[in-house]
Amino acid sequence: MIYPENFEAKTGFQQIREMLLHHCLNERGAELAMQMKFTGDFDKISRLTGYAAEMMHLLKFAGNFPAQDYYDLTDELIRIKLPGTYSEPEVLSELRLSLIAITEIIRYLQKLDPAEFPYLKSLTPAETPDQSLIRQIDSIVDDKSEIRDKASEKLFDIRREIRSRISGVDRKINQILAAARRDGIAQDDAELTIRNGRLVIPLPAPNKRKLNGYVHDTSATGHTIYIEPAEVFEINNEIQNLRVEEKQEITRILIDFAGSLRPHVAALLDYYRFLGEIDFIRAKALLAIAMGAVRPELTNKPVIHWKKAIHPLLEIALKQQGRKIVDQEINLSEKQRIMVISGPNAGGKSVCLKTVGLLQYMLQCGLLIPVSEDSKAGIFRKIFLEIGDEQSLENDLSTYSSHLIHIRNFIENADRNSLILIDEFGAGTEPQLGGAMAEASLEKLNENGCFGIVTTHYTNLKLMADKFPGIVNAAMLYDTQAMQPLFKLSPGKPGSSFAFEIARKIGFPDKVLESATSKISRTQLDFENQLAQLEADKKKIDRKTAELKVADETLATLVKRYETLLTNLEAQRNQMLKEAQVKARQLLDKSNRLIENTIREIKENKADKEKTKQLRSRLEEAKKELIGSEIADEPVTDTHIVAPKPEKTGPVSDKPLKKGSLVKMEGQEMVGKIEEIKGKQATVLFGSVKLRTQTDKLVPATYEEIRVWEANQRFSKPPVGVVHQLSDKMADFKMSIDIRGKKADEAQELIARYLDQAILLRVKQVRILHGKGDGVLRNILHAYLRDMPEVEKYEDESLERGGHGVTLVYFH
Repeated sequence: MIYPENFEAKTGFQQIREMLLHHCLNERGAELAMQMKFTGDFDKISRLTGYAAEMMHLLKFAGNFPAQDYYDLTDELIRIKLPGTYSEPEVLSELRLSLIAITEIIRYLQKLDPAEFPYLKSLTPAETPDQSLIRQIDSIVDDKSEIRDKASEKLFDIRREIRSRISGVDRKINQILAAARRDGIAQDDAELTIRNGRLVIPLPAPNKRKLNGYVHDTSATGHTIYIEPAEVFEINNEIQNLRVEEKQEITRILIDFAGSLRPHVAALLDYYRFLGEIDFIRAKALLAIAMGAVRPELTNKPVIHWKKAIHPLLEIALKQQGRKIVDQEINLSEKQRIMVISGPNAGGKSVCLKTVGLLQYMLQCGLLIPVSEDSKAGIFRKIFLEIGDEQSLENDLSTYSSHLIHIRNFIENADRNSLILIDEFGAGTEPQLGGAMAEASLEKLNENGCFGIVTTHYTNLKLMADKFPGIVNAAMLYDTQAMQPLFKLSPGKPGSSFAFEIARKIGFPDKVLESATSKISRTQLDFENQLAQLEADKKKIDRKTAELKVADETLATLVKRYETLLTNLEAQRNQMLKEAQVKARQLLDKSNRLIENTIREIKENKADKEKTKQLRSRLEEAKKELIGSEIADEPVTDTHIVAPKPEKTGPVSDKPLKKGSLVKMEGQEMVGKIEEIKGKQATVLFGSVKLRTQTDKLVPATYEEIRVWEANQRFSKPPVGVVHQLSDKMADFKMSIDIRGKKADEAQELIARYLDQAILLRVKQVRILHGKGDGVLRNILHAYLRDMPEVEKYEDESLERGGHGVTLVYFH
């Protein structure tokens, strides 16, 4: 149900329909555009928007979709169902071209992946039209829509005879004209001309009896007559008879073809219905591209979660003025069903309401809507609209009476599947009484469970959000410093009307303003002032929140990156320790074998001094080969087996912690070194990460843990170069980049290098400034981002920080 009857005119949908008609190529597509209407059938809406979304993807990214010769021959095919009827050659040419277009479209769609284009694939016929029909038409009609000579053997013979006779007539009459000039019967500059379809010779009137023939015409002055010589008259009559035979043969050929076409009419009508539907879908896709529309996520329940929603007609109007539209974020849910929008006049309240009405209606007519792709749209069974002045002199209705009649209908018919849109609720009568009526009506509509958008200046309606669940306030933002509207919807708080501020800006007399201020109640004035201050404070908080969010994300990124580095270093250290242990074991094995061999030889030589000296020398050389020259040389003594010192275990003595002490944090296994102590705070280096903690949370490391830590320091030095390199890169990395003024190739290379570095450093968000201009750099950037799997999403910056001239990029 749509209320009122002129809903489309009030919301501007009629202009949307006209724009859609402009993109249609044939009568059937235009007819479907005119028949397009609102529906509450979720499956139908899903299918219609699915067709348009898939076609838009093909037109934008695949290209080469057949888009010519969309002739609709439905009426002609129905007409020739009657035996004995036939189509003219021009119509046959259109039939041939349109059948070729239908064939190309079907073959194009048959190549698509069903998983990627399920809706269009379901629409595509299994077979193309009978190609013999195209070949048959081609044998009858040429590219100029004329019947070919070889359409039949008889026609070929007739036309050959006609050409032969015409050639003889031309030759004969030119001979007669030359003789007439020579004999002075015709003037020297006389030329052949045509009268009544015959070649004639112009002669002066006095000479008309000097040439045997038939007079066909006389000049306006009567001085010249036009004679067909008797010698060619009979031949021309024969040619005329052949022309009649030619026409009869052409008619016979066309009737025969219509007879062969008649059995295919039913199938051809289906193909032309398909062509009309494709034309309609293509028109919707082109309209969506022009408006920047998409297919949001659909849900079969009443809900609105729109991001970056815009009014398409307003955007066109502003673009012509060189201005940009402000997009809106609009949310209606089960908990917040009715939004009461307040704010200054000309601040965008009515535009916001119309945007909701128009976009929801477009969606439920099967059109794509200008919102962001991550928006969510529900389905309403009824939409009610009350906007504008509907004073009726004929029915003796005032503006307010008309307003009340509409609201009564809303109350009687609106339910949980309804969307109500009321502009300037309660206006048109005495404010206090109008406000009371509006409050009572809104309370009843809220009880009905309907969804809606209501605009107002009444304070009592603004206060209802605190008393009635389901109602939420929203304000159109206003710049209190520049004293101009920002046209941005901000949910959560009511907005001030800024009546006095606007009056002061336009130069209203101060004395009148002072008088007005004195007449208004102190409570009302304080309320308006508090609303204005709330808006200013909210803007500051939003700005600070955004800054803190960026800083928090940057800090989280750094912490995560250093945790990753620490994990990698620990893994490398463990690997190096394992390798060192293997090498040490091999070294000990070789050493033991060497010592044992040396002892055995000394015993065998019975401790011969010279031999012992040689063995010691050989042992020293072997030692250097095994452990290298870095280890201090120690002489080999006679004591070859040294008992190891007993290792200390257990905790270190309870000495006070100091700089250089090795400690652990309570509940942790990793050992760190104290770098600094200030009072009860200590800075501890765990690997390559510094942590600041309280000293009472630190416990001394045991002797065993200290020995392992010292071994790690000797055998597992972290790759300092890598850490420093990453740290340097992070220190130099900027969270935003400016590519304005760059050429396309240069900008693409710069973007690729910058984004690669951001991914390497695990940055979560970057900001790319490309400017607005004609959108070339923005399109290049967005095309590149679409193909990057590391990119989670990207979006335009907020209006006050650059809008469409800046893109925010978020990484996984």
